[in-house]
Amino acid sequence: MDRTPRDTRPFICGHTIGEAMPSPDFGTISDYWLISGHDTVVITSDTTVEATIYVIGDGVLIVDGAMLTLRGSIGISDNGMVTLRDGAHLHFDQFFVGQYYVYMLGGRFEAYDATIDANGVMHFAELHNNSVYIAERCYFPDWTFRRIYDNSVMMLEDVHHVGDFLMNDSVYVSFLRCDTLMPWFYTPPGSHIDIEFPPIDFVEHFEMSEGTPGVDGIGYTFVADSCRQCWWSLENFPGCTVVVRNSDFYGTAIRMTGADTFSVSGIENSHYYADLVVPLPDRHLEFINTTTYWWNWYPMERMVFFIDSCWFGEMIGKDSSNTFAMNCLHDGWTIVLSTIDDAFMSFDAGSSEAYITTFQRSTMFISNSHVVPLRPYQKVSIAHDHSNILCVNCEFDTLPFAMDTAMVMFAAIDSLTSADVGDTIPITGSAWLDTGPFNTATFERYRVYWAPADTSCWTLIIESLSDVFYDTLAIWDTEGMAVGEYALRLTIWDSDDDSLTAMRNISLNSMGVPEEKPLTPNNFIEVLPNPFNSSCRITVEQTFLSVHNGQTGMSDLPATVEIFDVNGRNIANLPVGANLVFTQPQGDRPYEYVWRPDDNITSGVYLVRATVGDKSVTKRIVYLK
Repeated sequence: MDRTPRDTRPFICGHTIGEAMPSPDFGTISDYWLISGHDTVVITSDTTVEATIYVIGDGVLIVDGAMLTLRGSIGISDNGMVTLRDGAHLHFDQFFVGQYYVYMLGGRFEAYDATIDANGVMHFAELHNNSVYIAERCYFPDWTFRRIYDNSVMMLEDVHHVGDFLMNDSVYVSFLRCDTLMPWFYTPPGSHIDIEFPPIDFVEHFEMSEGTPGVDGIGYTFVADSCRQCWWSLENFPGCTVVVRNSDFYGTAIRMTGADTFSVSGIENSHYYADLVVPLPDRHLEFINTTTYWWNWYPMERMVFFIDSCWFGEMIGKDSSNTFAMNCLHDGWTIVLSTIDDAFMSFDAGSSEAYITTFQRSTMFISNSHVVPLRPYQKVSIAHDHSNILCVNCEFDTLPFAMDTAMVMFAAIDSLTSADVGDTIPITGSAWLDTGPFNTATFERYRVYWAPADTSCWTLIIESLSDVFYDTLAIWDTEGMAVGEYALRLTIWDSDDDSLTAMRNISLNSMGVPEEKPLTPNNFIEVLPNPFNSSCRITVEQTFLSVHNGQTGMSDLPATVEIFDVNGRNIANLPVGANLVFTQPQGDRPYEYVWRPDDNITSGVYLVRATVGDKSVTKRIVYLK
């Protein structure tokens, strides 16, 4: 397991897509470079600045044909101006999403024939108070997210890889000969929108404003001319009426406010809807003959949100909201799984293909889940400022860690689910915590217990004062115990007496008698990787094959394996063809198949069904093309 080195420098970014970042608190940053008054600084040779740069009060910063490496942000206010020109290169040397950014409170940011990168990590920019952001003939190799507020203006021309951006208030945004842009169209309370978006591949001219037919009550102006790959998206608020027709539609960000309780299930990314009315009691949101690629869910204020069996791109709980997610897939295409501002989120029995993060006294409780980022820039999971990430029986590709005053607690039991009575069983797992440099809590102890199932008669196996990273927690001697079902419990404590508990069930069998497993997909069929993007290996266990072929030993007959879409249509099956490849088992190896979807198979959720005789098992898989 990889533990990324921490960065203890101040960090003040922690916000959702639709929420403005708080104005930076200059007093919290000890090292900065101030350009103010009528000062002009011109950089003409490669320079590294280990601080945030503030350009205020008619100050000017010019980078002329040189590379500026910045380990901090850029703040512009009170008519300050930053200009990049003639091959200049601005390099934000950051290592996690949104670590450094451009924040404007009035002034200008201009870039001509320049490169702006963020070290392979997503970059942020935000405009307020009549700010102006201009880029012409520029290259942004990393994805950039920009927010535009308060009568500000953003104009981009001949820019490759624009990124996504949110428009609010009475802003003006225009694009000429740009590509890969993802506008989030704000639909405020009282707005009415009934629209068909042009094809995404090439947009000769499209305007979204009060003058657009079918659009009323938005206040801003968006213009795209001769642009490619325009990924239309909406930021949806209570009190609006929105109908999208006959479109390829990329992002749907749903903001839920107030003290209500709201539930959703079965809504998935990359899905075609003949006519979907999203079950929102406080607005009308409808998709007619439209494919929606990414869903974002944002419970806010005192909302209680239940989400079950959904596939989404991002979910962020904010304010004092409470979110309970079950059996969900977070694919991370629209980024993060997060909590902010005293929010609580429980994420159970799910999978994240990106990263998780917490801010400002919030708590993320993630259990029985996998966090395996598919994109390099999303590998760092972090707890910030008085927040907590609590992990129970989870698997991480890169372990989360804490900054400043935050904490990560990790409790997991990874042992087998069955053993023989009389065995001496190593109970493996993890029991540790990580705190930021300004959090005084330390790891105190952990205890491991056992109990007969469905009782509370816990017996202590071990108490230890040492933390454990994916290793042996305890040795459990089962000599003299009865055959039956048992529970294992791991509890860890910190020095403030906060605790976290993980549970695991285990069957003790008669010696030499194998456990009789129930007929479930988890026991008899396995798909790796899941989700996958080119091919997956499907394993059908010998136990299933032998029992249902009426044999007690090795079966010579493979299962019939079929692939179905979510509508029940069969799209691939045996006998062996171009898509499914059968591998003969050797010894006690199970039967294996490899599915390589044809080019005409789209991304989405599919079902794998293995059948022997009149018995079958089914497992859900996710294909991301």
